[in-house]
Amino acid sequence: MTSKRDHASILRVHLPFPSIFSHGLRDVMAWASLWLTMSCSSPAKPPSASPIELRRFSGPPDTALDVACSPTGLELCFDAIDNNCNGAIDEGCGVQTGIIQFSIAWSDPTADIDLIVMDPSGETARVHKTTRLGLVKDRDCPGMKNECQGQNTENVVLTHHEVPRGVFRVMIRCNALGQTSPPYRVQVGARVGQRSYATVLELEAMGAEKMMTFEL
Repeated sequence: MTSKRDHASILRVHLPFPSIFSHGLRDVMAWASLWLTMSCSSPAKPPSASPIELRRFSGPPDTALDVACSPTGLELCFDAIDNNCNGAIDEGCGVQTGIIQFSIAWSDPTADIDLIVMDPSGETARVHKTTRLGLVKDRDCPGMKNECQGQNTENVVLTHHEVPRGVFRVMIRCNALGQTSPPYRVQVGARVGQRSYATVLELEAMGAEKMMTFEL
């Protein structure tokens, strides 16, 4: 038989447990409230990417970039110029356009002028072969079988959505003379972000080269 003293001892042993349980429950409720507050709050926004813009340009002496377009103009094909000021060069003319684009055009259909573009990693864009950073050459004129049909332009474009920052190196080279005598006047167009630029270079002889750099 259990005595009153034993009952008191049992009570003294078991009475603290409800107090401990209540304290633990309050902790659980506090953590649940904190979790709900954090889960309902707006997630942190990732840092915005830097704008796609031309930070620095360099080229041959007396070479300057111009904005050679008219907002009300019509886009002309195969002239390497953004004629209508919409940011794309020769769009609708069967050439690729992109947020980064380099194009050249020249008048003598028999002359071979080459556009060589190197991306910031040092890789050169090849015809229909994309670099790891997304640069590709989609037009090479005059072509082995006269594929360009006298409309001589060359075009290099970025196909990836992520724009690599750094220096793009653009070389214009005279690979072969045409029916007309040099110098050859080469129209150069460049698109960086939403802005397009234009300049003109002259190549005086076969093998002549002109280098430009575009830093983003």
